[in-house]
Amino acid sequence: MPIVGLNLGKSSFRAVELESKKGGLVLNNFGIFESPALNLESTDEHDLDKFSAAIADFYNEVGFSTPEVVLGLDEVHVFMRIIKMPNMNDKELASALKYEAEQYVPLPMDQVNLSWRRLEPDFTEKDKINIQIVASRKDILEKYVTLARRAKLVPKAIEPETIALGRILGDTSGAPLGTMILDIGFSGSLIVVSYGGAVRFTRAIPIGGDVLTRTIQQQLSLDLPQAEEYKKVYGMDPAQADGRVYDVIKPVIDSLILEVKRADVFFTKHNSFASIKRLVVTGGAALMPNLISYIAQNVEAEVQLANPLSSLEISSKISKHTDLLFEQAPKYSAAIGLAMRGIQ
Repeated sequence: MPIVGLNLGKSSFRAVELESKKGGLVLNNFGIFESPALNLESTDEHDLDKFSAAIADFYNEVGFSTPEVVLGLDEVHVFMRIIKMPNMNDKELASALKYEAEQYVPLPMDQVNLSWRRLEPDFTEKDKINIQIVASRKDILEKYVTLARRAKLVPKAIEPETIALGRILGDTSGAPLGTMILDIGFSGSLIVVSYGGAVRFTRAIPIGGDVLTRTIQQQLSLDLPQAEEYKKVYGMDPAQADGRVYDVIKPVIDSLILEVKRADVFFTKHNSFASIKRLVVTGGAALMPNLISYIAQNVEAEVQLANPLSSLEISSKISKHTDLLFEQAPKYSAAIGLAMRGIQ
């Protein structure tokens, strides 16, 4: 049975349809929709109707074959921590976590949905185990469900975008390799640390592709569409446009790199058993010319451009769009991770 991973942004959404066939995963369809007229953050009913209508139109235009979706939840609405607990059975853990989570979640427990999963025995205290707890705001979950249903979709699950990124781009429990994911989105960026097949640390950074575009616009006195084009064509290549675009956005990229280094120090300081070996860069702005090379020169880890398609088979139904799909692959990382959740 196919399922769609639908990743919602403030004024955009990205989706992929996956299906399990003969033990492998097949990507049947994909699409992106962006419109500055949309506002997911609004609480106005008219704006929500407009957003859900746009989802419905997009869904029909792309031609997804199933209404069943897994929705991605923005990091700002999620509280995720790894905590230590005595080793006990699941029933005892579920009961204990209702009270233990109160000290980590900055909202009353009746305002959140709490989920958890066992990880591994703690490396420093052998009589304890590590538990991943995730708390999500109930009002936001209800909003996402309402949007999906108004668009005639069937929400099968809602999952934090960070968990989806860890699933598709992180390491595995069988081959633990400390991996940091830098997802450079439109309105902000996410830093996600995956170790042993689980997301251990996340941080939201208010620096995204929009900041880069507006910096170019202001510093080079361009209109917004021109600035966006300069970002995509010249990016971090100092040999292009006399290095003007490079010079303008370099401080912004340096700020992102500094946040990556801070996250590395914080994580390894609190997890002495682990080290960051790999940095995977994803999101739309990850495709800027020379960005991966520039980051690689300024961090100690191996740096890779995300390839969320590496474990997927591409359906013959979309073969004519294969080149576009591979060109834009990093934009679909979270959506693919969400769809994988629905299949697994």
